[in-house]
Amino acid sequence: MVMNTPPKTEMPSQHLQRLRRQMQELVEDLRAWVELRLTLTQLEIEERIEARIRQLLLRLLVGMLAGLAVVFALVAAALGLGSWLGHPGWGFLVVALGLAVVAAVLHFARKGLAARSGSTNAASDKAVA
Repeated sequence: MVMNTPPKTEMPSQHLQRLRRQMQELVEDLRAWVELRLTLTQLEIEERIEARIRQLLLRLLVGMLAGLAVVFALVAAALGLGSWLGHPGWGFLVVALGLAVVAAVLHFARKGLAARSGSTNAASDKAVA
């Protein structure tokens, strides 16, 4: 039985060409996969940013509405106190003084907390050294 086999010089050449073609296809597929992966990552980052922006805008809206409510409540309290004290100016003065006291307490409480945390940090720095 006689078989027609291609010459040995042609067979490796064909195998190399096929191997080269498959390697090129593999590289192209890998490049496409990397590009898709980058696109997916970019879309995920964009979605996170959009979610944070929406959350920030919602918090801003709620904060503005709460601030507006506080302003109206303070005006109502000032007018009520003014009516009770006999003149609207007195009511606004009492509310302003109350707000000044609250601001002073918060200011000095914050300074006290900052001083405590600063001394705690200094003590911990000395302990580390």
